[in-house]
Amino acid sequence: MPSASACFVDVKPGSWPNSINVCNNGVIPVGIACSAVNLEAEELKNDIAMIKVVIKYYDNDAETPCWKWATWKEFTENDIDKLKLNIEDVTCLVGSVEERGYENYDGTDDCPDLIMKFRTQDIFGCFDPSMYEGKEVRFYVYAYSSCGDEIFNSFDEIRFAPVNFDELDSNEKQKK
Repeated sequence: MPSASACFVDVKPGSWPNSINVCNNGVIPVGIACSAVNLEAEELKNDIAMIKVVIKYYDNDAETPCWKWATWKEFTENDIDKLKLNIEDVTCLVGSVEERGYENYDGTDDCPDLIMKFRTQDIFGCFDPSMYEGKEVRFYVYAYSSCGDEIFNSFDEIRFAPVNFDELDSNEKQKK
């Protein structure tokens, strides 16, 4: 199985920085660069039985600075269909890869990648991003097989857009 350093997760493929409005009622597209982990997108799509999304932040203010969990969500086999898994070549959209810490990544690969679409509210339901202002924040994705074996894990950096919590409660913004 590939290690975390071998897998590339791209939150909002084609954009950088990855700004997320936690009050949004839309979706967050996340791409998995399958060529980076020597996996076929179709095979990966069929093998995933559970996905865990973990939002972590680096706490410089702790006695011993370290990564801490801000929130997390598990998507089991029953939820996987809701993620609208799709296959596309998105690694060609990854820009400024060196700036993002992908040192040995050479860009376009013309290989299909796996795209997942997470509902923003499934991940950030009652989340207050102001608590993480000025901190490094990462969007981790862990994928597991039906046997519980980890298929891959990796992350991408995100930042939070300014929040207007009134938007979330607005009847005009709610989707039916």
